[in-house]
Amino acid sequence: MKINSRWLLWIILLLPLVLCSCDLHKKLAEMHFKQGMKKFEAKDLAGAMDDFSGAIAQNPRFTDAYLYRGIVQLSLSNYTAAIKDYDKAIELNPGNGQAFYLTGAAELGLKDYKRAITNFTKAIGLEPEYAVAYNYRGLARANLRSWNDALDDFNKLVELTPEEATAYRNRAAVQDMLKEYEKALADASKAIELDGNDAFSYRIRGQTKALLKDFHAALADFDKVIELTPEAADAYAGRGGVKLESDDFEGASADLKKAIQLNPKSAPAFTGRGFLKEKRGDDNGALADFNQAVKLGPQIPETYASLGLLQYNLHDWRPALENLRKALELGYFINDDLRFYIWLIRSQTGEGEDASKELAAYFGSLQGEKATDWTASIAHFLIGDLPENEFLNQATTKAKRPSAIKGQICESFYYAGMKHKLAGDKQGAVDLFQKCLDTGDDNSFGYMSAKVELRELKK
Repeated sequence: MKINSRWLLWIILLLPLVLCSCDLHKKLAEMHFKQGMKKFEAKDLAGAMDDFSGAIAQNPRFTDAYLYRGIVQLSLSNYTAAIKDYDKAIELNPGNGQAFYLTGAAELGLKDYKRAITNFTKAIGLEPEYAVAYNYRGLARANLRSWNDALDDFNKLVELTPEEATAYRNRAAVQDMLKEYEKALADASKAIELDGNDAFSYRIRGQTKALLKDFHAALADFDKVIELTPEAADAYAGRGGVKLESDDFEGASADLKKAIQLNPKSAPAFTGRGFLKEKRGDDNGALADFNQAVKLGPQIPETYASLGLLQYNLHDWRPALENLRKALELGYFINDDLRFYIWLIRSQTGEGEDASKELAAYFGSLQGEKATDWTASIAHFLIGDLPENEFLNQATTKAKRPSAIKGQICESFYYAGMKHKLAGDKQGAVDLFQKCLDTGDDNSFGYMSAKVELRELKK
C-alpha cells in the first residue's frame, strides 16, 4: 500500500509534540504531588486532597498519588473513599505492601475486622518485618476476641520494636484477657517506663492490679490516668469500678456520675453504675442501667452478661438465658461463669439432662490448661463427675495465685449450695450459701447469687 507522503510528514511533525505533551503531564503531576505533600505535612488536608487529585488527573497511573489521597481520606475518616484509592494503587502495583496495610487500616475504621486481617496479612506476606501491620492485625484480632492470635502479633511487635511502649501496652491488654495477670503487669510497667505520659498504659496496669486485688495500687494508676486525660469518661469509669470493688460506694458513685456527664453514651459507665446499684440492693435501678448499657453497646458482650446475670438473680429465666447466650455469641471471654449460669437456668426449668450434655460437650472440647483448671472443676461438679468434698477442696488447690483463693472458695460454696437446692435439701443449701457469704467476697457473681438464694430460702 502506498502511503501518502503528506500524511507521513504530519505524523513525523506531530510525534515530538505528543511525546512532549506526555512529559508535560508527568511533570505537572509531580508538581501537584510535591505541593500536596507539603500541604499534608502542614496538616492542610483539603489542600493536599486537591493537589493529589490534580496529580492523578495529570497522570492516572501515579501510584503514590492514590496512596496519599487515600491517606488524606483515612485522616478524615472517609474510609470507603480511602479504600477505593488503595484498590487503585494495588491494581497499579500488586506488590505494594503499604497499600494492603492502608486498606486494612481503613477496614479497621469500618470495623470490618475480618477483611482488615486479610489485608494486614497480605502486607506482612510482602514485608515480613512490617511492624505496624502486626500491631494493627493484633488490634483487629483482639476486636474479634481472638486473643491467642492477637498475642502472637504483639509478641512479634515486641520483637521488632523492643523500645516502643505501644508493643508492651497492647500485649499487656491481651494478657489481661488471657488471665496472665503477672505478665500483663510486667508489660504495662515496661510501657510506662518507655513512655510515662501514655494514659492507656497506666489504665491497663491499674486494671491488672485491680484483677490481682491490689486496689490501693490500682487507684494510684487510675489517678494518673485522670491526671493525663481529665476529660476522658472511661478514665473515671475505670476508677469508679476499682472504688466499687473496694466498697467505696460514695467514691464510685461520684466517678461514675462524672463519666456519664463526660460521655452520656458510655456503655462501661452505665455498666459500672448498674453494678453499684446491684451491690446496694437497688435491683430496679441496676436493671435500668444494664439495659441502657446494652442499648449503647450492642456489640459489647459484657453488657449482655451483666444484664443476664442480674435477670438470673431476679429469676427472670427466659431473658436471662437469651442475654447470657448473646454474650457468649459475641465473644464473652472473661470467664466461663455464663456457661454455669446457663446450666443452672436450664436445670431449674426442667432441662437438666440437656443442660449437662451442653456443658459436658463444651468442656470436653477444651485442651491444655483450660481442660483442667478451676472452671473445669466447676463443670465436672455440676454434671456429676466430681464429688462435692473434692470439689470444695479444689477451690483452694487449683487457685492460680493467692488472690484467687477467696473468690474460688465463695464460688464453690455457691455452686454446691445450688446442687443441694436442686436436690431438695433446703437446709444443706442454706448452710452452703451462708458459707459463701462468710467469705466476704462481695465482688463475685457467686456471692451476689448466694445472697439472693439465702434471702428466698429464709422466707
